[in-house]
Amino acid sequence: MPLGQEARLGKVLYEQSLQQLRDTAPEAYLLHQQAHAAEVRGDMQVAIELYHSAMQQTPDNSFLLTSLGLAYLRIEDTIPARRYLLKAVNVDPGYYKPRLGLGYIYLQNQQYQQAVTQLEESLQQLATVEAAFLLGQVKEAQEDLTKARELYLAVVQADRDGKLGTAAASRLRSLPR
Repeated sequence: MPLGQEARLGKVLYEQSLQQLRDTAPEAYLLHQQAHAAEVRGDMQVAIELYHSAMQQTPDNSFLLTSLGLAYLRIEDTIPARRYLLKAVNVDPGYYKPRLGLGYIYLQNQQYQQAVTQLEESLQQLATVEAAFLLGQVKEAQEDLTKARELYLAVVQADRDGKLGTAAASRLRSLPR
């Protein structure tokens, strides 16, 4: 799938995971829905508490683990974010989203090789502009400017008028020749 065409498939994967949760753990599903609504309202502490409650119903659900890890990541609490995202990858290694979150955390911590591993795997599972942009940042930090340019250019082409496309264009212009 070409970069930038992932939104529809990402939504399908999300809906499938949500349906599976609804079918297998209805109480956890309702708690997840309440947590998601709290996130939308910006009430992250309530969201995190509700995700934890949902996890008590089904502790090894990778969808809930990912949701909880990403909620922690949104408040920049990277230690529990990393813990829950790693657990999500261990439960379901084929889901791109926890790997994307881990790649971001590793990039922020300047753990570039771990970031590359997670982001490349995320890109293989679902080619997202977010993963390509983050991998471009990692390659830039590793001074692999050829690969960084290639990734940033792909992001610009896929998301020309979007936030990441604009950011990638700016990074392209700032790279040394």
